[in-house]
Amino acid sequence: MYTAIIALSLALALLLIYRGRARNSRLNIALGVAVGAGMLGFFLLLGLWGEALWFQNVGYASRFWKAIFAQVLLFLGAGAGMGVLMYALLHPLTRRSRGTDVRNRFARQGAAGLVFVVSGVMAAGKWELILRLIGSQATGIADPALGLDVSFYLFALPVLDLLQDILWVSMIIGLSATFLAALTGKSADEAERIDHIDDPAEALALLSRRPFALFAPITAYSLLMLAFGQTLNIFHLLYSKYGVVRGPGWTDMHVRLPGYVIMAALFVLIALIIAVPRLRLRIGGHIVPNGAPSFLSRSPVVGFGLIAVVVWAILLTAAPTLVQWLVVQPNEITYEEPYIANSITMTRKAFKLDTVEERRFPQTGELTHQLVSENKDLFDNIRLWDWRALDAVFKQFQEIRLYYEFNDVDVDRYHLGGKYRQVMISSREMNVDNLPAQSNTFVNRRFKYTHGYGAVLNAVSEFTENGLPKLLLKDLPPKADYPELQINTPGIYYGELTRYPAVVNSEEEELDYPSGENNVYVHYKGAGGVPMEGPWRKFLFGWKHDGTELFMSGYPRKGTRIQFHRQIEDRVKTLAPFLDYDADPYTVIAHGKMYWIIDAYTSSGYYPYSESFRTGVAKNAAHTNPRNILQSVHGEQLTDQVNYVRNSVKVVVDAYNGDVSFYVFDPEDPIIRAWENTFPGMFKPRSEMDDELEKHIRYPADLLLLQGLVYSKFHMTNPAVFYNQEDLWVRATEKYYDQVIPVSPYYVMWEPPDRDKTEYVLIMPFTPKNRQVLIGWIAGMCDGENYGRLLAYKFPKEKRVLGPQQVETKIDQDSFLSGQLSLWDQRGSNVIRGNVLAIPVGETLLYVEPIYLQAETAAYPELRLVALMHEDTLSYADTFEKALKKLLGEEPEQNELFGPGTEAPGAGTATMDQLIDRASKAFNRAMESMGKRSFQDAMQAFGDLEQSLNSLEAMRSGSAAPNAQTAPGNATGVTGATDADNATNANGANGPVQ
Repeated sequence: MYTAIIALSLALALLLIYRGRARNSRLNIALGVAVGAGMLGFFLLLGLWGEALWFQNVGYASRFWKAIFAQVLLFLGAGAGMGVLMYALLHPLTRRSRGTDVRNRFARQGAAGLVFVVSGVMAAGKWELILRLIGSQATGIADPALGLDVSFYLFALPVLDLLQDILWVSMIIGLSATFLAALTGKSADEAERIDHIDDPAEALALLSRRPFALFAPITAYSLLMLAFGQTLNIFHLLYSKYGVVRGPGWTDMHVRLPGYVIMAALFVLIALIIAVPRLRLRIGGHIVPNGAPSFLSRSPVVGFGLIAVVVWAILLTAAPTLVQWLVVQPNEITYEEPYIANSITMTRKAFKLDTVEERRFPQTGELTHQLVSENKDLFDNIRLWDWRALDAVFKQFQEIRLYYEFNDVDVDRYHLGGKYRQVMISSREMNVDNLPAQSNTFVNRRFKYTHGYGAVLNAVSEFTENGLPKLLLKDLPPKADYPELQINTPGIYYGELTRYPAVVNSEEEELDYPSGENNVYVHYKGAGGVPMEGPWRKFLFGWKHDGTELFMSGYPRKGTRIQFHRQIEDRVKTLAPFLDYDADPYTVIAHGKMYWIIDAYTSSGYYPYSESFRTGVAKNAAHTNPRNILQSVHGEQLTDQVNYVRNSVKVVVDAYNGDVSFYVFDPEDPIIRAWENTFPGMFKPRSEMDDELEKHIRYPADLLLLQGLVYSKFHMTNPAVFYNQEDLWVRATEKYYDQVIPVSPYYVMWEPPDRDKTEYVLIMPFTPKNRQVLIGWIAGMCDGENYGRLLAYKFPKEKRVLGPQQVETKIDQDSFLSGQLSLWDQRGSNVIRGNVLAIPVGETLLYVEPIYLQAETAAYPELRLVALMHEDTLSYADTFEKALKKLLGEEPEQNELFGPGTEAPGAGTATMDQLIDRASKAFNRAMESMGKRSFQDAMQAFGDLEQSLNSLEAMRSGSAAPNAQTAPGNATGVTGATDADNATNANGANGPVQ
């Protein structure tokens, strides 16, 4: 329908224009143009009006109209300014013109019009930079090279770069138009003089002087552009890559900077010579020597051009290269030391590492019963579930129907039953793409399958006897073990998977949740979405979304709403496109409702003297693609570089109504202050955030990863140490499946030394480059007034502290445990190694690694083993509690690894009778498990049987009898230590990106 309306309107417009030309009627032609332009403009404005209604519904109408007016004004202002300038510069093209030079007039007008459009579009497209500059304030921090306030670089310099781009584009258009005019046009007086000249050579000489007059204004303009560019290059020295560090070095400050000043002055001088004829004639006689070629005597500017090229080559190419090579490099640390210090200081400020509280971790404590009892909350909240393994379990047992989907598993914490507990949570969202093809109809996608329902939540350290998570929130409708988790409004109309519009509260009932063989239906009662009453709104949103189907549908009624921009990342980016957003939104349950919290960042590539994360730090972290952390620097040219970042804003989205609130958590950030000034009322202070929601604020893992990678290099504050890279850190590595991957930041419950209660903390461990021992870790605090504090602990260099990869090596070197894992991996199952968590407890470290088993016939893993390690002592059992008891020296009465009925032997050699007895018991357990169709237990029993038979065969053939450590019945789980200081995986620190 809409296509037909547009086609008919354009056909009518063309018909009117045709008839107007045939009858020489300007009225018909104007009417036809008006009909065509009016119809196209109408439908363009229709889509804009739909967006305006959406902004009004979410309460940000002023933000929308301010941005629109800014774009319109920038388009008209920049376009008109540059268009008039270009029209004036191209005046020689039409001076004293006559009928034969109509093409020149057209070239002048066309070039000015094109410059108007292009300049306007470029300026309007960067409206964020302009508004941010207008709202900016001084930071009070001066750059150490030029002494300018940092605000100049963050706000003004990006706008100046944009202006340079606009001027360059206009210059290219102007030169192109002038070149065409010089080839095709001639002025009236020249034409008359040429007609009266009989000598062809004299006529050709007269024509040869005309291009100079045509090109003079645009050439002078181009030279001024070059001078402007050289001036900007002075400021861009603050991001120089020629020295040891990012930012100006000795050569930049003493050779390149004077060179840019001289070149800028030279370009201005040449531009004046070209623009002022008398000055050109007076200076030309002194510049061009006698006997010079004739083209130089006619055009002294060419001589100036050659001089400029020579000076450029000397000052900006040869001199810096030679000085750096012959003077600076042989004495580099002496010359560059103050500039290295500047880079360290400014980089640490840019990534907020100047606030890091650096401490020494003594690693002198022992793991005792008293220490465990004093840190009970910590030990009760050690995460045994890897989110990747848990995601598969949730999908298998709690998705319920094929149209539901768990997109991600998030780690959070709640106060449950008076205890502070770490949990893992995932929202059950609606994904209409999962509907069968025959059910994936317009009505189902828009009117019936509109929302997800509820969430699943489990404690991080609890699991059932079958190795599955103990769910504290589950099923449909949601059943909660604690009142704090009760969800009274479980509908998820806005989420990570809600990519399509939904029409709610219509004549068609919406699926709420399945109940047995029947379904429960509901009509939406919230305020989310734009009212869709009346034929006009149906026509508007039909054009915007579904066309004729939506316009002709009879389901919309009074009170019907259309919800779009429902995908939460798209929703917040539409409202605030000038912020960067974390890739991991997480669900929060508060006041019986569900919310999303998204971390938002301000970032820039223009912080002076700061190391660019992409070009500087990332080269020392092979695992990390920095663009996966912050995808872009919005609105700026340096889109592949991030050298400033702040987690300034927390965004809260109501999963039912779609309300969006922006809370400022870093009011000292100059960029967010500029946006607060630009859009008053859009951002709220942290104090206005709901207390229940604020309890779930957490330090972003991506931010700590970014800061950690920078800190791994810039913790070295001594310029000499930094220059030699003597203490370079890299991310610790661990084993997941059969791959070595870098350890991602992880959340733990921890009691800091200066606190008397357990707090929620994000930790990231490091190792020295090319080694696997731990060297330190950085932590971001998450709770209350401590939120945002950065702690960095450095381990004593004189003492060996195992790293996560060395813990993996210890497990692999334990003959009994590694043999059992290999056996499991060969018997139709996959062994999955979870995260190795290095958890600080008092003044020591405890390492925890959960190990999962997934049968090839099952779609989910089960927790089968927990390995603990303290210093060089390894312990493992089927539960954390049992493994901890073993680590503390408490021996269990039986072998938990192999099920009931297998006694734990003492030290020494197993006898043949013992081995026969174990084989018999393993066979009986296998048969019993087969009868119960418990195939996983049966495979485990067959593995025990195989080991016993192998031991009997070795005994019968006269081989050395298995000792207590290798006999299949020994599961004390404590082995002696093997020196593995330098044990590394073949993949080392070059594993794949996690």
